[in-house]
Amino acid sequence: MKTLRRLLLLVLVVFCSLLVVQARPKRKASKRKPLSCSQGTSYRSCPACGTATNKKQQTLNVQKNRGTAATNPQKITVQEIRDPANNTGKFTPSKQVSVTGYVAGVDPGGLKETCNCKRADLRDVHINIVADPSEANDQTKYVVVEFTPRWEKRFSFDDSNYDAMRQAVEDKIKGKWVKFSGWMLFDYIHANASQSTSPNNPVCPKDGKLHTGCNWRATPWEVHPVTAYTVVAGP
Repeated sequence: MKTLRRLLLLVLVVFCSLLVVQARPKRKASKRKPLSCSQGTSYRSCPACGTATNKKQQTLNVQKNRGTAATNPQKITVQEIRDPANNTGKFTPSKQVSVTGYVAGVDPGGLKETCNCKRADLRDVHINIVADPSEANDQTKYVVVEFTPRWEKRFSFDDSNYDAMRQAVEDKIKGKWVKFSGWMLFDYIHANASQSTSPNNPVCPKDGKLHTGCNWRATPWEVHPVTAYTVVAGP
């Protein structure tokens, strides 16, 4: 008899639970819509904010995709850009600068980045500069300056073949002193790969492959975009 009562009680509890579940209103599946972007100007049908879906990265992308030349740049040095003491306070994304550095390398830009609408036909060119030729093989000394698609054309580089264009840039400036003018930019995405912000990381192997958890640059601060450049005799 006791067993029967317990069984009936269990059935009643399960039945009541099912009623409660059915009574709850069903939640509609939320679809995350990308934020609208009206800042900057589009380039070849790619908006200045690219395909970023959050406000922070949209803002970064708009800064990367500036089409206005730095007409009144302030002269600074490679050492100033990579000094950890200048990670905050000294630079802002609205600062126009000119910096003369020795070009240690010209690397491919990221493939299918949100700033370029993840398109293979829109890619930046990464240029690593140092303060002296003796630092050319030390990635912890590299300051990155970048040619972006809308400026590559203005610099008379043909981007119809990206690899050929990158090679043309390398042939023109690698191993030379170059004065770059443009806009300062803090690329927070690379803060975990920079010596000034992640000093405890090991240095990345220099083998041309993409690595994580290691440093391949001196600082997240960049000159990006470069809006003018000139090969010079020295610093």
